[in-house]
Amino acid sequence: MRPIPLNSAKNIAVIRTDHIGDLIVSTPFLYNLRQAAPQANITAILPRYTEQVLTHTGLTDHVLAYDGQPDKDFTRSLRELRADIAICLAPRTIAYKLTRATGAPCRVGYYYSNRPLAAVMCRLFYLTHSIGFNIDRELRAGRPIPHEVEQLGRLAQAMKMPYSDKSLHLTLTNEEQQYAEKLCASWRQPLIVLQLHNNWLSSDWTVKDLAKLTHSIQQIFSSGDIAICYGPSENLLSKQLNKELEHDTCYHFIGDLNFRQWAALFSRAELVLTPDTGAIHLAAGLHKPVIAVYETRTAKLNTQQWAPWQVEHSCIVKDTADKTIAQIISRCRSFAQTVAMPDYSIEKQ
Repeated sequence: MRPIPLNSAKNIAVIRTDHIGDLIVSTPFLYNLRQAAPQANITAILPRYTEQVLTHTGLTDHVLAYDGQPDKDFTRSLRELRADIAICLAPRTIAYKLTRATGAPCRVGYYYSNRPLAAVMCRLFYLTHSIGFNIDRELRAGRPIPHEVEQLGRLAQAMKMPYSDKSLHLTLTNEEQQYAEKLCASWRQPLIVLQLHNNWLSSDWTVKDLAKLTHSIQQIFSSGDIAICYGPSENLLSKQLNKELEHDTCYHFIGDLNFRQWAALFSRAELVLTPDTGAIHLAAGLHKPVIAVYETRTAKLNTQQWAPWQVEHSCIVKDTADKTIAQIISRCRSFAQTVAMPDYSIEKQ
């Protein structure tokens, strides 16, 4: 890759158009970019629902967020950034288009070689500086896949940008911490967080299976409570699960949280259990142990590229409900036995 003028850039745009978890694992890149170009004004271009990830981090100076899909007015406004460098951190067509729309003379990013049309368009049209990753070839050969943090590190290396700090960067204010303290004031410790997602019901799982899992976890950590988090798309599932659990007072269903509130709640947890969602990376960013459950069809890649980063964790590939619940319970018992928390009441095998 030809040299990138980081030390002389006045304005840098960084484009990440995918999900909350993707942005969280991009924070090491943003931190190192800030260190490499302290003189630059850095603007992140993001979907609206991810922008709170960067709040209070100091990793960027500005955020330009769009709702839904970016419209023509938003795209045209990117020229006003007068970006010297635009860095695309998402290998997606919409991200490439926004990168080009900045008009930056230096446009940097990566593409997947197994997507030949995107590869050609990146090299000839969207980007001025690019590298390719061939993850499919590595998977077929049985070679390890770099975590997304490391993959972005390869982009940084190609840019000749130092990448010494690989930790995730999330920041909570005192007010947010006080919010969580007040929310959890009457709850017993240790607090276990279960993240709801509709894909819990894949592989022939039922709500009764999810209730069985929840109840089994509560038996292990019987001195504590379980916070069950859910978003708008899980409203029905939360009601069904609540009914199965018979409104037991040790279960707390928490919905309709914005990202900052969600993060504040996770900061109070001792363990997070979640399917393959952004909750994995939120927990990791807050240094919380994670048990992550991956779908069979995506597990080979996702347990490597999107595993919990730099925290104690277990990655479980989803099977039938009985087999998967047994694995999760085994990991919960191990966690309860190895972490020094005197409040734990450990169920004997």
